[in-house]
Amino acid sequence: MNVLEAKILHYRTSGQIIICELDTFGENATAVLLDSPSELKYIFEGNTVNMLFKETEVIIATGEIGQLSLNNRFPARITAMEKGEIFTSLALDFGTGIESVITTKSVERLGLAVGTEVTALIKANEIAIGRRD
Repeated sequence: MNVLEAKILHYRTSGQIIICELDTFGENATAVLLDSPSELKYIFEGNTVNMLFKETEVIIATGEIGQLSLNNRFPARITAMEKGEIFTSLALDFGTGIESVITTKSVERLGLAVGTEVTALIKANEIAIGRRD
């Protein structure tokens, strides 16, 4: 599980949906939470929270991305990789470290290697926000 420190810049609610705009290591991120705002007392502007997402939810792109509905884009560099027969684990750095797990077939198709500059993409609904202890 990737866990990043993030600061809540702004949030808005609509019924049981909360959309949080976050800053994590100088990069903007958006998280969509399906919960009652009254239950999440730690969701307020300026609060520091944990931003959590699975390694398998980190999509890797190379080159020019173009127009996508996906907002969470983190320019990163591959710092290590553990290649398996089916899946490969990638260590990424964009001022902090995160991990991505993608198919080895995709690693080979994209020509990924340690040192490759990539963009890590994460859907807003795949990000959870937790209280920092």
